[in-house]
Formats: sequence, C-alpha cells, structure tokens
Amino acid sequence: MSRFKLGNMYTEIQLRIIEQATPMFLHYGIKAITMDMIATRLGMSKRTLYENFKEKNELLLACLEKSEEERNVRLKHYYTQRQNVIELLLNVHEDILRFMRNASPAYFIDMERYYPKVYERYEREKEVHKRAIVDLLRQGIGEGMIRGDINLEIVSTLLSLQFELLKNADQVFKSKYTFTEIFETIFKSFIRGIATPEGVRYTDEFFARYENK
Repeated sequence: MSRFKLGNMYTEIQLRIIEQATPMFLHYGIKAITMDMIATRLGMSKRTLYENFKEKNELLLACLEKSEEERNVRLKHYYTQRQNVIELLLNVHEDILRFMRNASPAYFIDMERYYPKVYERYEREKEVHKRAIVDLLRQGIGEGMIRGDINLEIVSTLLSLQFELLKNADQVFKSKYTFTEIFETIFKSFIRGIATPEGVRYTDEFFARYENK
C-alpha cells in the first residue's frame, strides 16, 4: 500500500507531480516515460521529484490511487442523481469513454508486464467494481429495467473480460478500429442484452441524444 492514500494527504507539490505524470503515463505508456522526463515537464529538479516519490513505481501507484479516488467521487454523484440503474450505467459509460480516449493500449500492457505491484492494485479494484456491478444490476431488476432471468455474476464477469480485450485491441483488430469504437460496441451490446424492453428504450434514447451532441 502506498503511503499516499487519500487526496487530502497529498502535499501541494505531490499533487502537481501526479497531475502532470498521470496523463503522460496514459497517453504514451508507462515504460516510455522516465522520471527525468516528468521532472523536465514540471520544470523541477530530479532531486525534488525523488524527494516526493522515491521511484517511478511509487509515483505510478499514487497516480492510480488518485485517479480511483476522483472516479469514486464522480460515481457517487452519478448514483445520487440517477433516475434508474440504466441511467447510472450509461453515465459510467461516458466516464469510461472519456478515460479511454486519452489512454494508450501501452498503458495497460506496460502495467501488467513491468509493474506487477501496481497491476495487482488495478486487479483488486476491478474485483471491487465487478461486485458493485452485480449489486447495481440487482437493483435494476427491482426497477424493472434489467432482466430477471440472467446470472448477474456471469454477466459482470463477461463485461470485465470484454474490457480486457481493449488492452490488445490493436493486435486483435489490426488497428482497424479506435478504442472508442470498440468500447462503445461492447457497452451497447452489454446494456441491450441485459435490459428489459423498457430499459432498451431508455438506452436507445440516451445514445440518440449522445450521438446528436
């Protein structure tokens, strides 16, 4: 566990480093970004950078934790403002899509290959999200928006596995489609497959509004 756990425990300079390093890791991949490059981008000395994060692994973990914290704040907002579970899932779709548009496949590949401790944290968070999806789908059944004849645990696991496909999207699809196209296809198929007729209608209306923005 990193010594930097909550946003209000970061110093101002640590937050500045995290805010600069996070998009660099996402856009270019983790291995391609060195601590020297981050220090140069920030206009600070390497000594100052290493005084705040002793190694790239620690900085990467802090970036992941801070991103997760910010994502949880947004998810709580979506949850409290939702009309139904379908709307919540669709708002989550938009949130993930914004993330994917800025993420390179190299980010996920590098994390798994070269940063096992950080990847373990990422995998634990995925398991938490899978359980949360099961709970949400169960609520959706009660709302009449999600079909009651599906195995929620299997559905949640299948969705997670489909997202894993995105890590190797370039190899699988030979760079024919963008992250956004692949993700939208996965998510639309997922929602329509588990929704009741009322849920499908709500989903189609949402995407019609989204595509006309």
